[in-house]
Amino acid sequence: MRLLHASKWHMADFISDDATPRYAILSHTWGSDEVTYHDWKNLSISDVKLKAGCAKIMACREQAVRDGLEWVWVDTCCIDKSSSAELTEAINSMFRWYTNAAVCHVLLSDVETTSDRTVLEERMAKSRWFTRGWTLQELLAPPPEKLIFYSSEWTRLGSKTDFVDIVSSITRINKPYLQGQDLRHASVAQKMSWAALRQTSRLEDVAYCLLGLFDINMPMIYGEGDRAFIRLQEAIMTSTPDDHSLFAWGPILDEADIASKVINYSEVHQKEPSRPDSATCELELFGLLAASPKDFEHSGDIIVSREAARFYKSPDNPNVPTKIGRDAFRLDLPMWQQTIHALYHWKGPDIAQTRVLDYAALLCHFEDDPSSSSSVILPLLSNGGWTVSRPRTLCYRRRQGIIFSSVSKKKTVSIAPEMKINFRSGDVIFRRMVCSSPIQNIGYNMAGGSWYDLDGAIGFLSSSSPQHRDGRMLTLNYKLSDKDDRGMAVVFHRLPTDDQMFIEVIPVSFSGKEIESGDMTWYSSTTLNNQATPTFTRSMALPSDEWHVQRSPMPDVYLRSERVSIDGSDIFVDVLDLLVGFNL
Repeated sequence: MRLLHASKWHMADFISDDATPRYAILSHTWGSDEVTYHDWKNLSISDVKLKAGCAKIMACREQAVRDGLEWVWVDTCCIDKSSSAELTEAINSMFRWYTNAAVCHVLLSDVETTSDRTVLEERMAKSRWFTRGWTLQELLAPPPEKLIFYSSEWTRLGSKTDFVDIVSSITRINKPYLQGQDLRHASVAQKMSWAALRQTSRLEDVAYCLLGLFDINMPMIYGEGDRAFIRLQEAIMTSTPDDHSLFAWGPILDEADIASKVINYSEVHQKEPSRPDSATCELELFGLLAASPKDFEHSGDIIVSREAARFYKSPDNPNVPTKIGRDAFRLDLPMWQQTIHALYHWKGPDIAQTRVLDYAALLCHFEDDPSSSSSVILPLLSNGGWTVSRPRTLCYRRRQGIIFSSVSKKKTVSIAPEMKINFRSGDVIFRRMVCSSPIQNIGYNMAGGSWYDLDGAIGFLSSSSPQHRDGRMLTLNYKLSDKDDRGMAVVFHRLPTDDQMFIEVIPVSFSGKEIESGDMTWYSSTTLNNQATPTFTRSMALPSDEWHVQRSPMPDVYLRSERVSIDGSDIFVDVLDLLVGFNL
């Protein structure tokens, strides 16, 4: 630590805390003409004093002398910022330095002295000092009686204790933490909410200025941008894995308004598809972590549940969050024991698609909720492959809505941001691909060397070639029930003319043997591609068409197709609704 002598024009380095003398420390907001370490070492005393930022350094030194202190620390001139190693050490140590100071002088450079307490508090509420990121830790680190506010004229206004009510109102920090309560008692969400409305000059400092609040050390990588805040959250996740309030960011509602409308399963089987509702539609799905402290603006009342310790000490030993990709994480969470369907609203094309929705119970709740069995609920929508994603909006279940015995002990989930899809002309989106009980969807197959890939989790059939090609794309297989090997195959082709869709419905026996029943042949699934004659065929008309196949004892097949342009370009996708069931 490098200190500036209060009455002599020199600095000294102190290697350890034990060897460091008592010192005053300055908390202030930076201006455009600050005195740097390079200035102090290389300019003449007269030239240094000409700089605007020198006045507060001199005033701080003079006040230190009046306080009986020999040394001061000022961040502008006591850190050699040309040394990345020194800057990293200083930033990682700064919270401790403010905590250990004999006194912290807070200069409110835009607050003039007045004897009117009401006017003074109004001026303080508008001070820039309360809007900056770095001054948050400078407010919280010193003991209450050691942090002293000064006006622009360097008139003593009072201590943090003297102004605890107005400071709590300005900062939204609970008074106990301003009065010296250990910050380890505050949840991650609470600390993040304190920083939600603060600003820093450099994007990376949004994260770096919070290291002390979370007792985290990490290297400084200026130039990494918003990745710094992701790294901070990853470090917090490692140090306090049972604090799920880290994931409780975004607006929190008492009802499950999850950006897409939760629907009954019966609605999925209606012939008319659901349409996007711009009033309730949220157009983006996110990963587990927030983008900035701003996302925690509504999370200041979230605390860790007592259930958290029991959950992570349970006999089945749940896994703590683990990073499995750049922005993907795997973790164990308590989950509701039910399957829910919701509408996912694509950004483009403008359609609403049914997807599976899970509810994860985060082990945190509102501070004023007397029931520890209440929980913040994290909605998770399928996002293709092995991942799920979350909307911005969370919901809250109070005691009567959640009992931990009613949720499964845990489910391992992998959460990642929604991947941006680059469409190729001719891609297919299954808006719905559902079958009614007792019918079973037993999988799909592609043609050998197919130029299409199917993501069954989101119902997306994508072309691997920019060139339009014709032929079979996909076969979906259905059984009448788990006790009946008969079923059918629904086969999708492209025709060479206008990239039109051609559909076949073929009765199939999945026993490996061909079955003759009345006037219907159930072709063996092993010879389906070579010998089967489609019982029903349809060339879907453009730009929209629907087809209803009814032939007992096969289940009904209802198919709707719509051709949709992407952003008015020549790229099109075919949006399909496929319903399989009896008496559709």
